[in-house]
Amino acid sequence: MDLVAGWMQALFAALLNMALAAAVGVAVLQTAVSSTATSVRLVGMARRACVLLGIGLAAYLCAGTVAMTETLITGLPAALWLVLTQSHFGAMIWVALTAWIMLMVATVSSAWQIRDGLFGVGLIGFALARAATGHAADQGFVSFSVLIHTAHVLAATAWAGSVGICVLLTSDWSHWQLQQRSALAHRLSEVATLALLVVVGSGLFNAARTLGHASNPWGSAYVWILLAKLCAVAIAAGLGARNRWYWLARLDRDQVVGAKGFRRVLLVEAGVLLVVLALAAKLGTTMPA
Repeated sequence: MDLVAGWMQALFAALLNMALAAAVGVAVLQTAVSSTATSVRLVGMARRACVLLGIGLAAYLCAGTVAMTETLITGLPAALWLVLTQSHFGAMIWVALTAWIMLMVATVSSAWQIRDGLFGVGLIGFALARAATGHAADQGFVSFSVLIHTAHVLAATAWAGSVGICVLLTSDWSHWQLQQRSALAHRLSEVATLALLVVVGSGLFNAARTLGHASNPWGSAYVWILLAKLCAVAIAAGLGARNRWYWLARLDRDQVVGAKGFRRVLLVEAGVLLVVLALAAKLGTTMPA
């Protein structure tokens, strides 16, 4: 049970975070893509992200149920129904399931286009469900804290997802037309900058809310995980600044070396942001100080 509560929940929460980030990344970048072929690739990525989101949700529900009820595998079906019908965690799973169905409908309705309105509502609903199954719900399930944490989840996944999706899209972008390459790079830079501001502001609020009354914060694993996450965010922000103020200017001058340098930094930033999402998942399943 300790393994499930300590690590399996965090593992599947990390899977949810990464799949949600990929879906949000598609949503925020698709308007910067003008090529039909690239748009089709984006739709395919969105579909795969949504399928992974559904698998992660089912696994997260099972791990959460085992952690909450300490049931054995033989008793899991009954325990699942009990959790889904008698707990707030279960209620939020229903919200997430509804949002996931909306996402799937939005991505399978066309071979080359996403139904933006339905997709956006689904993403917000899923982010709300993620936020309301974390520590923010301690202040109330319908509360300002949950609203702020929902903004935090959306901003973090927009940043990580846009960087990750851009890495996947740009494997051959040294051969793209300058206008297409520049539009995507600038869109990514704008999204990442705005997302960072929201992440920092909402993150400070979350930290103050969670640790404001802690008597011995340094003796808590929660604080050390939080510090590791903050260090990773700082590294990712530094890499993003390098791209924005150095490589982006060279890319805009139609230099192939600028495009290659921009993508190299993106690769490293994407790796760091995956670590951020994993640490965020572990933080959400760790008791605060």
